[in-house]
Amino acid sequence: MLAALAASVALAVSPARTVVRAPASRTVLLSNLSNEPLAVDVAWKSVGRRSDPGGWLRVGPRHLALASGARARLTVRAGPGASPGDHNLVVLVTGRPVQRSRIAVQLRVGVRVRIRAPGRLVHRIVLSGLRAHRSKRKRSLLVSLANRGNVTEELRGRLSVTLAARGRVFSRLRFARPRDLYPGTRATIVLPYAGRVRGVVTATVRVRVGAHVPPLERRYHLLL
Repeated sequence: MLAALAASVALAVSPARTVVRAPASRTVLLSNLSNEPLAVDVAWKSVGRRSDPGGWLRVGPRHLALASGARARLTVRAGPGASPGDHNLVVLVTGRPVQRSRIAVQLRVGVRVRIRAPGRLVHRIVLSGLRAHRSKRKRSLLVSLANRGNVTEELRGRLSVTLAARGRVFSRLRFARPRDLYPGTRATIVLPYAGRVRGVVTATVRVRVGAHVPPLERRYHLLL
């Protein structure tokens, strides 16, 4: 559940994330937690690669009224016709008091939706660079990568950098934060480095994607 509060507007949605395996539908529960009725507007936008709904995606109702303490159901319906793979979107639910006051108050809550359309799934991560960065006595490694497949990739625990010098491994950095890399998007991942080694080192970047896809590895020479 995701709940938000702004002045006299209190709105909750559940779940805050959902997955739809097309063709299918999912229901999101909206709850008015305020002490007055709310007018609710619903919209959505794509995240990552552009999705052309072309009749296969329906989100509704688009407008509804919720009495104090009332609940309503919002339906996300994905029909046939989408290109294979993941289509990510954010459903934006905006609530505002029915009775207007001098101060305009509204609240917007986002529900993350992943639609997986049937067909061939392509896992393809591309490493485009690695560099060292120093700021205020702190050092970090910046890994640049792109998702050129059609599947959303979870990077937490799957991206690592091994540092070696003179044939000896002295540090292994692993990305441990939640992070999705959507199809068609790029990202720069920051890995803090607190070691004492200085000079030229060999850095091996390793990314694991898909259960049946070999890990991606690439070596770089860095100046720490």
